[in-house]
Amino acid sequence: MPANTSQTLDIAIVGAAHPHVEYVLSEIANRTDVRIVAVADRDAARRAELERRTMAPGYADPNALLDAHQVQAAAVFTEFGLRAPIVAELLRRGIFAIADKPMAVTLAQLATIEEALAGRNLLTLLLEKRFYPATLALRSIIDSGELGDIVSISATGPHKLVPSRRPSWMFEPSIYGGILADLTVHDIDLALWLTGYTSGTVSGWISSTPAAGTTDFPALGRAILACDGGPQFAIEVDWIQPEASPRHGDYAMRISGTRGRADVLFAENRLLVETATRPLREVDLPAGASPASFVFDHLARGEPLQVPANEALRATHIAILAQESAANGGKPMRWG
Repeated sequence: MPANTSQTLDIAIVGAAHPHVEYVLSEIANRTDVRIVAVADRDAARRAELERRTMAPGYADPNALLDAHQVQAAAVFTEFGLRAPIVAELLRRGIFAIADKPMAVTLAQLATIEEALAGRNLLTLLLEKRFYPATLALRSIIDSGELGDIVSISATGPHKLVPSRRPSWMFEPSIYGGILADLTVHDIDLALWLTGYTSGTVSGWISSTPAAGTTDFPALGRAILACDGGPQFAIEVDWIQPEASPRHGDYAMRISGTRGRADVLFAENRLLVETATRPLREVDLPAGASPASFVFDHLARGEPLQVPANEALRATHIAILAQESAANGGKPMRWG
């Protein structure tokens, strides 16, 4: 879809089942080139809150919204397992789809999106972790060659669950999709974006131990990506961040190369680097970007889309494959 540089970009918000909807609401509150003209949510209370905050008409049915309004883009924040049909319908209508992760929770759902997309660049995923100051600095370090050839990347993604505060749909497996399909997407994307590898295998494992306060909600999972002719990525995610912790999650990533090592402490917004010729140092960080700015800069101003459709699909595909692998005893599955 060409950039809409001569007038205000009209968008819709479909769903507010996850608080990441705030990414779009807060971004648009600070822009004059984008406006929300309609909202939809099957839940009446969430829909009413969206109407109140946006002063836009609300619909229970997303298709009714799309029939009634001419929008150039729509942002989808429904329950995870309900996103794919909505994203696919947007694409069939030629409307740019802005999806939160995960945009799909099964391979069949993802295939529906890919079929509707038909090779067009009408889709992006809000992979905001790319735009953190520490991530941007890390990419510069890697691109400079200071770490040498990348041998491995290890990432940890602890999350605080607090079951009593979670919506009931999260504990419905067909709607939630699984811990690996949900939580690994960001770090899978980062590892590939930082290194440029495009094919390999992925194996998944999910702990049989349930998270505290639940009976069958997995506490922890791991995805292991082996890149063809290249490094291995180990991505661990969990729902066991201690409830008394002041942070939702102490996310971290270690990148090991033939000449040095980098540690990203995302929760502390720090990047530490040490090499064979330079002792441990803390790297000065650049300014970051808000989670949804890149997509509206693209749509409203014509700037390059920094998370193109193929990369959004790739990260989602591998996360789902990891979930499928775990269900099949860790059998490696090919990607790319």
